[in-house]
Amino acid sequence: MKLVFKKDDDAQISVFQNVDNQEKDFSYVEMIKTLIGVKSMEKPEILGDFTEAEKNSINSMVKNINEVLSDSEQPDPLT
Repeated sequence: MKLVFKKDDDAQISVFQNVDNQEKDFSYVEMIKTLIGVKSMEKPEILGDFTEAEKNSINSMVKNINEVLSDSEQPDPLT
């Protein structure tokens, strides 16, 4: 699963999901459903005039999501 972040000339940020090479409107519910099946996110596409801090924040978010997904595949030692 891949997210696409776009910033327009008015500095408005839009987020889309890349599904089968087609951009679809972003939905948290659909993202969670997809992540349950695929267990990881691809490197996001970041299009437009994003600052380095914004790019780093987006990439960090994806990295953290992937770490949580990876940890969730491990058996819980407390059960």
